[in-house]
Amino acid sequence: MAAEHDSSVGSTPADNPSPETLSPVEAMEPSASDQAWMPPNRGDDLNLDDIPIIGAHMLHRERVDLEASMNVFPPITIGLIVACTLIYGRQLMIGSLDNLERVIDTGAMNRSSVLDGEVWRLISAGFLHANGEHLFGNMGMLYILGMACEHAFGRRPFLFLYLAACTTGSLLAMTSDTPMVGASGAIFGLAGALIAMIYTRRHAIELRDHRVGIVLAIWSVFSIVLGLLNPIISNSCHLGGLLGGLLLGAILPPAILHDRKEFARRPLTRMEGFLSAAVLISTAFCFLPRLR
Repeated sequence: MAAEHDSSVGSTPADNPSPETLSPVEAMEPSASDQAWMPPNRGDDLNLDDIPIIGAHMLHRERVDLEASMNVFPPITIGLIVACTLIYGRQLMIGSLDNLERVIDTGAMNRSSVLDGEVWRLISAGFLHANGEHLFGNMGMLYILGMACEHAFGRRPFLFLYLAACTTGSLLAMTSDTPMVGASGAIFGLAGALIAMIYTRRHAIELRDHRVGIVLAIWSVFSIVLGLLNPIISNSCHLGGLLGGLLLGAILPPAILHDRKEFARRPLTRMEGFLSAAVLISTAFCFLPRLR
């Protein structure tokens, strides 16, 4: 039987160089036997259009729960409720609601008075009320919406939002000669701001309990009916406040999406607090003497 042929027999060093005889570059190159086992290069056949692309809409993001850690005793909201309640009690004591002349004398929004320079009436009217039902309905809704908005936007931006909506409501109510009182314009503004904030940031903010919408709808109907029944309650003011709130809610940054300490130190937040304090102090200086 013939001996098996040894492939190494008869080979020369040039055919099978030892590792010691290879240069560094030659050692890195694949040998002929290695190349025989290398897979073919299919890069030229690859279609980039076939590669799936992960878009931003496909990424999972945790949304912020609007109701989480909400303070049931929001200080700014409670302060506004106390102020409106005390002022209404003073209205009853001095006969502020006896007739339209007395309503105007004690700080109601009146177009001719505002045009004469008493612009503080745009704010003071929001702290006066026409009757007990008017006060009770407004303060109940102010607590609900104020608690949500003060938590969502932060204290100083919330106060700025409230006063701004009160102003836009009073401005639209100036389309009528009839004096106007009530916080409902500002409260409609809070509702508008909350709706706009949740809608424009629906991918970042989650509202778990949608029953607040039912409460809001009932209160809105109640306020509109009061506006139809009582001449010094203006539905134009309701609409003006709502429009102002919708605009501000869409552009004001929510505090719940930021670190609250850093958010409070922002120049914009400080400016909102300064403007709100200046408006309240100047309004009180002109308005409160009318309640003596």
